[in-house]
Amino acid sequence: MHARISLFAFVVVLLALVSLVPTLQFPSSAEVSTFIGPRVWPLTLVITLIGLGSALLLITWRDARRGTTYDNEPEEASRPQNDPVTAQRFSLASTRHWWLIAATVIYTWLISMVGFLIASIAFTLVGTLLLGARSWRTILITVVVATLLMQGVFVMLLGIPL
Repeated sequence: MHARISLFAFVVVLLALVSLVPTLQFPSSAEVSTFIGPRVWPLTLVITLIGLGSALLLITWRDARRGTTYDNEPEEASRPQNDPVTAQRFSLASTRHWWLIAATVIYTWLISMVGFLIASIAFTLVGTLLLGARSWRTILITVVVATLLMQGVFVMLLGIPL
């Protein structure tokens, strides 16, 4: 398990470092007419990825030296085929991360098709459902608050028309 986590952390740091070069080529706030330039958000994400990926890598290496184990599950071969644990492996809860990644890719595509606001409302709705909200009141409040925050932050605060 240590090898898998180390590999994942290494790939995250590597991709962030590779992304740093094109990110630094974006115009800064001094080069555009907005309060915060196009470089700020991607650069913040890249720096955060480098920091968190490095921290995960260091913690994993430290735990490997100490002999800490992460994997408490029994071996796959010892489970019967109709075991509930095996069946649960392919449930929505166990594949939620893949659905969120797919929703993010579709959201990115939808922005160019229907516009930022409508795509963001749809993405917030789907994301809220995937994260487990079941009360329509909670879902509606989440979508409305997210929409107001997006409009407020980008259009009013930052002066970036969407």
